Amino acid sequence: MFVHERVREDYEQRDSFLCQTANLRNLAGLIDHTLLKPEATQDAYENLLQQAVQHKFRSICIPGSRIEQAIAQLQQISQTGANPVLCTVAGFPNGYSQTKAKAAEILECENQGAWEFDYVQNIGRAREADWQLLEQEARELVYAAKGKIVKVILETSMLTGDEIYNSALAAARGGVHILKTSTGFGSRGASLDDVRILRSVVEQFKKESGLVLGIKASGGIKSSEDAINLVRAGATRLGTSSGVAIISGTPADGKSNY
Repeated sequence: MFVHERVREDYEQRDSFLCQTANLRNLAGLIDHTLLKPEATQDAYENLLQQAVQHKFRSICIPGSRIEQAIAQLQQISQTGANPVLCTVAGFPNGYSQTKAKAAEILECENQGAWEFDYVQNIGRAREADWQLLEQEARELVYAAKGKIVKVILETSMLTGDEIYNSALAAARGGVHILKTSTGFGSRGASLDDVRILRSVVEQFKKESGLVLGIKASGGIKSSEDAINLVRAGATRLGTSSGVAIISGTPADGKSNY
């Protein structure tokens, strides 16, 4: 049994892709097409949305301040009723804001129409091994999301393997749906080892609860080779600003860590 219907869909899409990896365009259904640069302007967001609709990416991940404009644009550019859902971030990118502040971000964006929420965990608390606090943080943010998808961003570049495992398990016990590696603003992005650790968390949580979580690899995914390797390792979502290059099999520009 899956923690959320969209997580079940992610696993089905992943399995479908792994059966025919030669068709890179099937990766689109696993990609959260992302633009989180602080200097990005409206033209860049409009281009992102056009690409997401054209290529049928899984979601569009943008700052909360752009959600209302994005919804209006999606209504203009597509009449199919099959638009990518809108994903946004909370406590981004540092994670040390108060839980109630992160919850307020989620509540506001949920009211505006966002469907998925990627929050940055309190990284310092993870390094202090305060698993109870991290579980409670997750629980409060899942509640704020009103049944919609919540992903915890662990920022794996700042944590040991044990800290990654235990903080991810704490968030899982708090009710999150997807475990995510990175913000794209750390010293590195997702690694195969990160995904393997998160896969072990998924297995442990399934033993405890009978529920299956998703895994989102994010940060530094620039090529189809990167993407395929991470999916094979266990990722069910990919967060990247290089989605078009990845599904086209062409080199990304390399200007962003995301």
